[in-house]
Amino acid sequence: MMTDRVSLPPCVAAACLVLAFGCSPAPESAPQPVETATAPAPVDPILAADAALTRAIATSNSAAALALVDEDVTWTDAAGRTIGKADMAQTFPTPAIGDERGADVRRFNYTRVGVVQIHKDKLHGLRVWVQRPEGWRLFVYHEVQSLATPPTSAPGTGKECVNPCRTIPYEPTNANERAVIAAYQALETSAHAADVANWGTHVADEFILVSSNSDRTFSKTERLDGLRKASFGGVSPTELISARLFDFDDAVVMRSQHRPVSGAPLQITRVWVNRGGTWASTLSYQTSIQATATTR
Repeated sequence: MMTDRVSLPPCVAAACLVLAFGCSPAPESAPQPVETATAPAPVDPILAADAALTRAIATSNSAAALALVDEDVTWTDAAGRTIGKADMAQTFPTPAIGDERGADVRRFNYTRVGVVQIHKDKLHGLRVWVQRPEGWRLFVYHEVQSLATPPTSAPGTGKECVNPCRTIPYEPTNANERAVIAAYQALETSAHAADVANWGTHVADEFILVSSNSDRTFSKTERLDGLRKASFGGVSPTELISARLFDFDDAVVMRSQHRPVSGAPLQITRVWVNRGGTWASTLSYQTSIQATATTR
């Protein structure tokens, strides 16, 4: 006697197997990452203003560039010609360093004063920004071209330093200016006497000296080493002709003209900062005045 076989559909067979062996729970899916909004990094307003200025200059947008310039701005080119905003409005200057790619660019923030230094081969640029109620504005643009070869002399005050060591033709107008002038005179007195111990107390660690009377730049360490060896590298104190100081709380911008005993007059920009009650020079950009200049 033959028994008929019943064929079950596959889906029924699968159901039977589940009943026979039990049900296993479905594997849990891996947790999915939850997307969260990331706050954009804060924008440095000095960096943004500086980038906007260089972009405006590169695209010959004089109106945009002029809008970022302070009313009391000075622009000193590598020939020592210094102009103000009225002249810049007539013809906006062209920087000596037109392309800053590959340049050594250094930036410093002194609260209400910002500094941008550009060094490329023998050309050096300085942009000093100041904080105004309407935003950051260019306050100083200063260019220096270093000598092609080492200098043979250092045009200074001569053997005796009366001006600026003991007296200068400038009367401070407030406490910060008095403190800066005292530091400036002490600094120049120490440099003239090659007094290494005292000179270093009036100079910030980030100090840099750039002069068109030298073939190189000097850091604080390099300048101290030169003073120890009585090797001034073409740079020494010079008689002060005129100066203007601009007080921005813990930073003071000093613009001045000097007359050495030999060689061309100098246009100099310095930025001083208050470090724990001591005023220190952070930079000195010195350009020989080789052309007729409108000075401020």
